[in-house]
Amino acid sequence: MSNALSLDSQGCGKLSHAADRIEIGELEPGGEDQWDQFVTASPSGTFFHLSGWQTLVEKTLGHRSIRLVARRGREITGVFPISSIRSRLFGNCLVSSPLAVYGGICAADSNSYSDLLQAGSDLAKALGVNYLEMRNRTESYPTSLPGRDLYVTFTQDLSPGPEKLLQGLPRDTRYIIRKSLKSGLEWTEDLTLQEFYELYAQSVHRLGTPVFSRNLFTLLRTLFPRQCRLFGVRKGKQAVAGVLCLYFRDQVLPYYAGALAEFYKDSPNNFMYWNLMAQSCAEGIRHFDFGRSKKGTGSYSFKSSWSMEMLELPYRYQLVRAKEVPHMSPVDGKFQRAVELWKRMPYACTKIVGPQLIRCIPSV
Repeated sequence: MSNALSLDSQGCGKLSHAADRIEIGELEPGGEDQWDQFVTASPSGTFFHLSGWQTLVEKTLGHRSIRLVARRGREITGVFPISSIRSRLFGNCLVSSPLAVYGGICAADSNSYSDLLQAGSDLAKALGVNYLEMRNRTESYPTSLPGRDLYVTFTQDLSPGPEKLLQGLPRDTRYIIRKSLKSGLEWTEDLTLQEFYELYAQSVHRLGTPVFSRNLFTLLRTLFPRQCRLFGVRKGKQAVAGVLCLYFRDQVLPYYAGALAEFYKDSPNNFMYWNLMAQSCAEGIRHFDFGRSKKGTGSYSFKSSWSMEMLELPYRYQLVRAKEVPHMSPVDGKFQRAVELWKRMPYACTKIVGPQLIRCIPSV
């Protein structure tokens, strides 16, 4: 191991400092369990830092993964999952991590963090990408890197229990939940993956967003069999809403969801998320992570109506060839025409074209 950063032809390298013996390198095959143990124990670790997430990205989107790891001796002191995205439409970039709402560096101390950040920056420069994006949930070690004030996340402490949680909701939200509970809807865990995929695909089509392939959800359940569960809402035999949840430590994250528009009068989304919260309380889950939303969207408004704690997400960018922070959100005016055109595309076509197109979009 040398005392300076050395990049090979692929832009990968190793770094060590004699002072505190931190070494940065790529994770070697077979080291995934140690990586995951560190992430699970780290306060800054998230579900999306787990090694299996990059496997999901590789297999569904085809992006090359670079798993940077910081060590002191044999002990891991930080991890930095990065994916290389090559796009003719939007240019090349590095993202930590695609498909994820949270990512960036997970480190035990400031030195490990700064060395991983330096290694990631050097990698971005060596590869000549436009930028390196870090989807931080929190910023334990602040930097001067630029960001964008766009995303927030919503969380709820479930420890008070269902009765107090319901009492703490705004009156309008409480009324809608109680009304949905009398509308003949049924909470179930027997939803099939095919039923869920149709609900999800129709929902993102209405939003004007390309859909993922069904393989994403199949692989997600395969890679995380004990941390991934599928719930649904039925009216009679009809599946009217569904949510695929991720579990990490004492948290539940309702991550992918969809509902049929023709049943909106019954408020299936309110019914679904309330039942998920109540069930999670009964199962001893302490935190409900409602996930990321863009400001000014319908999702942001819906989640705001639940009176949860709202946290700004400090996404950060290391600019390389790019001159400014990328604007890749559908809420930006330059994408509105494309969004409207996609909404008018025949639904059957979106399930064919969407999974191919979405590989080229860095912001997914």
